[in-house]
Amino acid sequence: MREGVEQALERAKEELPSYWRKTLDERTPLYAFNDVEKMKRPRKQILKLPLAEALQVIQQNERPKNGALIDCKESKLVIYPGNGVSLELPIPERALRWLRDKEREVAPLKVHKTVRIQWRPERVQTLKVQIVFRVRRPRPPQPDPKNALLVFVDVNSRYGVVAVFASFDEGYVKIHETLKLRPPNQGRRLREAAKRMRAAAHGSKPNINYALARLSKKFDAQGWVKSAAAEIFKKAMKYAKGRSILMNIDIPNSELIKNSSLQRTLLSMRKVAENLANWYGIHAEFKCFSSRRCPLCGGELKEFRTKRTRIMRCSCGFTEDRDYTPLYWWIKELGLPLPKHPLRALPKPNDPEA
Repeated sequence: MREGVEQALERAKEELPSYWRKTLDERTPLYAFNDVEKMKRPRKQILKLPLAEALQVIQQNERPKNGALIDCKESKLVIYPGNGVSLELPIPERALRWLRDKEREVAPLKVHKTVRIQWRPERVQTLKVQIVFRVRRPRPPQPDPKNALLVFVDVNSRYGVVAVFASFDEGYVKIHETLKLRPPNQGRRLREAAKRMRAAAHGSKPNINYALARLSKKFDAQGWVKSAAAEIFKKAMKYAKGRSILMNIDIPNSELIKNSSLQRTLLSMRKVAENLANWYGIHAEFKCFSSRRCPLCGGELKEFRTKRTRIMRCSCGFTEDRDYTPLYWWIKELGLPLPKHPLRALPKPNDPEA
């Protein structure tokens, strides 16, 4: 019985939106709702309509009774909720270009488009309009690791997201790029906001400095996770050059994630990655590998810290950045020869710039 309850709570932490996750705070005996009242409530969807096909220009006598379409000629979104009512919203040119680019990415597959209109009770006069793209395709089979681009992503609860792009070439694994994506430094943002506030208080461009201070304090954790995932998939498509892609995303257990907004939001990386993998037709797996065991001899690795890097060392001579250590285990599981270590030059522990 107890194991069933623990599994249910574990599943809830991963599946529930961030708005409700705080209700499962184990520090309170009863999952109290005292802090939830202070949080912003999620937007309510009040309208969901199909978007007319293929970003077309409306004809003179074309008046859909229910739905939405994009008028490319006048750069506007026209919504017909019914009863002869229409709502026109302007669309920037860059948004139209982005929509066309997204359709070209998956051509010749058919893209299903939907318009969502949402609102929040505390902001009655403000509506949020979303255009959702969906494409249906079967899950691609696992490609041959020797002929595919290999992408390993490690979602690290302390340092952000790490990605390695590699491929098997002439008998060994060739590393194309090692990428580390770190979120903006919170302390730096708050110091910048305080500096702007002081300048505004002393009469130096108060309107501009107050606005910049508010922007410096804001940080969208969910948006950062989505942008990081989008950058990784974009680079994967660039390196693949038409080849199939084999991707593994190592996401930590929810128990290892600290109770901060960013680190809790890292759990949403799985849904974001699944969505992008389906969009681009990429075979993605979600397996976890050890970063504390040596991939050469299986012994325990010792950790040495520098200012920005955690270096793992083994008595057999293996030395590598901890963020890249799980990659060796994945390549070993694929049956490929291990690349030379370390993947990039490591700083020395006594280096002041390390």
